[in-house]
Amino acid sequence: MRQLMTGFSLIELIVTISVMAVVATMATATYTSVITGTRMSGEINELMNGLNLARSEAIKRGQIIDVCPLNGAVCATGTNWNSAWTILIDSTAQQLKVVPAVTHGDNLSSTISTFPQMTPAGYTFFTGTLTLHDVNSTQGLYRCIVFNAGSWTTQRGAACP
Repeated sequence: MRQLMTGFSLIELIVTISVMAVVATMATATYTSVITGTRMSGEINELMNGLNLARSEAIKRGQIIDVCPLNGAVCATGTNWNSAWTILIDSTAQQLKVVPAVTHGDNLSSTISTFPQMTPAGYTFFTGTLTLHDVNSTQGLYRCIVFNAGSWTTQRGAACP
């Protein structure tokens, strides 16, 4: 009488492991993209919160408030915002908030070398764009803040420069 064998053959085991490897690779790529997008949204939201804080402080104090890239304890000129940025009172250079550098090789830059200044009325004459790119410059992950006629909006993906 023959004995009934149970278990998997070597071919079945190899096919199963290969399919699992392909699925795991696809899941890892998607997971990495989601994590990067979430991190970048957090960084651009931090900047939006800073702009709103600057606007409210300008109105409350009746003074010009700067939102600018940081060079030591003062505002830097140029388009690179990667090292850190700050909110400070223009006349006294008193810092209200300092935000550390963007992380994971992300790139935060401006289209022009000036920076937003909030007037005592809460208005800004800045007309540039602040753009955040990931380390791989993946267009779908771009985040930006577009300034136009004293207000600003956030955009993402291909709409960002």
